[in-house]
Amino acid sequence: MAVLTGRKATQRGFARGLSTRASVPLLVVVLALIAVALVVQFGFESRALPGLRVAGVSVGAHDAGAIRAALAAEASRPWASATTRVVAGERTWSRTNAELGIAPDLDAATAAALAYGKHGSLIDRAGAWLSSLTGSAHVPFVMRAEGTAAEQFVSQVAAEVDRPAVDGEIAVGLTGATLREPAAGRELDRAHALAALLGAQALGDRDVELRVRTRHPALDAAGFAEAAALVRAVTTPLEVSAGDRGVVEDPVALATFLNIERVVAGPGELPAVPGDAIAPSSRYRYVASIAPDRVKAWALAVAAALDRPAKNATYTVGNGGSLVAVPSVTGVKIDVDSFVAQALRELATATSGRRTITPTFVADVPVFTTEQAQQFASQMTRVSVFETFFPPNLARWKNISTGAAQFNNIVIAPGDTFSFWKLIGEVTVQRGYAFAGAIIDGRSDPNVIGGGLCQVSTTIFMAVAQAGYEILERGNHDYYIDRYPLGLDAAVFDPGLDLRWKNDTKYPVLIRSSTSNIAVEFEIFTVPTGRTVTFGPA
Repeated sequence: MAVLTGRKATQRGFARGLSTRASVPLLVVVLALIAVALVVQFGFESRALPGLRVAGVSVGAHDAGAIRAALAAEASRPWASATTRVVAGERTWSRTNAELGIAPDLDAATAAALAYGKHGSLIDRAGAWLSSLTGSAHVPFVMRAEGTAAEQFVSQVAAEVDRPAVDGEIAVGLTGATLREPAAGRELDRAHALAALLGAQALGDRDVELRVRTRHPALDAAGFAEAAALVRAVTTPLEVSAGDRGVVEDPVALATFLNIERVVAGPGELPAVPGDAIAPSSRYRYVASIAPDRVKAWALAVAAALDRPAKNATYTVGNGGSLVAVPSVTGVKIDVDSFVAQALRELATATSGRRTITPTFVADVPVFTTEQAQQFASQMTRVSVFETFFPPNLARWKNISTGAAQFNNIVIAPGDTFSFWKLIGEVTVQRGYAFAGAIIDGRSDPNVIGGGLCQVSTTIFMAVAQAGYEILERGNHDYYIDRYPLGLDAAVFDPGLDLRWKNDTKYPVLIRSSTSNIAVEFEIFTVPTGRTVTFGPA
């Protein structure tokens, strides 16, 4: 083993000696080449490198005078009529050198030829020498611009080439949601174009390839696409189907569900702008979301349109004047919480064509059932009645009679609360109401839809108050009206003031109404409780 190791060591020592002896001639060769290059470089200090051409004119090994003479001979040719064709993509523009105001600059071209390969690092100079010796060393013919024709030409080309970047935009307004797709712009590198015109590779006809850079929008596809996708999904036409009935929403209405915000993009939130593009000073992105509170408000409105509410049992007057129970009816209603969650999921999901949502319905059970009505029917009697009068007036009569009819045969179950505005429904011309006089902000206004409904609320109040029920909300008019008991009127206006009272007994309360052309009357039926009511001085 020891002998083998010694032999290997001897071999390694021999290899090192051989390597050292081989590297000495290589180093000598390199040093010699460098010395030769320096000598040659010094020898051509005042002459152009051999094989050099200026715009195709051979000037190799010439001194300044010979270079200028050779270039002058080339420049004496009819270069002014030569055509320069500039190219940007598929578009071209052509001008003669004379039209561009371009002339050869002999002094600058001579200086450029003499400077070629004389500057830079040793490697740069060696590369220039190699190009010269292989015949591939070329220097453009330096030109000078006489006047502003060249600059004006570049400006004209730029005006046709340049296109501003278009930022993506999302807006929600009265006409719904609008989307503008982002688009990159482009911009001519004017400095490069002018330099290319003045740096001719030949004085004859020539092509100049223009450098056109992409201008990146401040809000590009990366900052636009996700929000735009949600906007498109949300504003897809929607139908809520409940079998034989439904509600349809168009894109304008659906756009109101959206929250749209344009924010400054933080570091790393968007892909980097390509290195060769012109980047904007700031970048932005859109943040889009669905407002759950607006969707819930919409869901409640849809439920109001599609629900088939339960009907409480009530009473009618039978033969002999006794009350007969009218059966209750179980209804159906949308499960609003489930419907909101379903709508939020569906709205956020892209789809083509109209979107259909089928909500879940649950039973709407009557508060006052048929059995309860039958239980008390034989015990109920009229416990209160009140009547008020009004001057003959067609519009006022329409409002009072229409309003009073909404409360006829209404039953307020034990523990329930009566609300004038909840039970009367919408006050519109379509439902039979007219414009008539009312008190608004302390003054009489002769042109108010539903004017006169305060007479209905006042009459109900007096009938209920006489029966002794708990009054939860009531307000007086701004001034005294002599057809009502002093201090015992019940003004109503929406929004702002309601008439509310609670059935604080264990028996149902039946309200019956009737009107004539000059009077309105309300009757209260229930099981007598023995309550008595006394009105004190106003």
